[in-house]
Amino acid sequence: MGLLHKKRKRKRRRRGMRPQKVAIGCAFCWEWVPEPQTRHDAFSGSGCLGGRCACSAVYVLDETGRDGGQALMDAQALACGGDLDRALELEDGVDYEIKTRELGASGRRTAGRTAYSGYLPPKVWFLKLKR
Repeated sequence: MGLLHKKRKRKRRRRGMRPQKVAIGCAFCWEWVPEPQTRHDAFSGSGCLGGRCACSAVYVLDETGRDGGQALMDAQALACGGDLDRALELEDGVDYEIKTRELGASGRRTAGRTAYSGYLPPKVWFLKLKR
């Protein structure tokens, strides 16, 4: 260790930085879906982030990666147009098809993150009704 230390350069923060928009590709048709909006016609009373793709699939964003059941119920309610009774009668594999995708998933693992470190990436749940 020497007596002379180099001064560390600080990273400059840009003022007025806006959060990046999230680009999500549909799991059914592989087209870009519109930016998620807060939807109040879902199962959860406070609303959820989601939308509808051009191929008639609905999607719901699970920001924590831990609320899959809530996201699935919200997606069912969005697919049925807010009709909760009809949404609860739907059967998986018979009435609808469901797919999930992780947001920001890459093939590399981050150093220091183990398989059970408590971190789960956000997930997007896609649901498409069978006609």
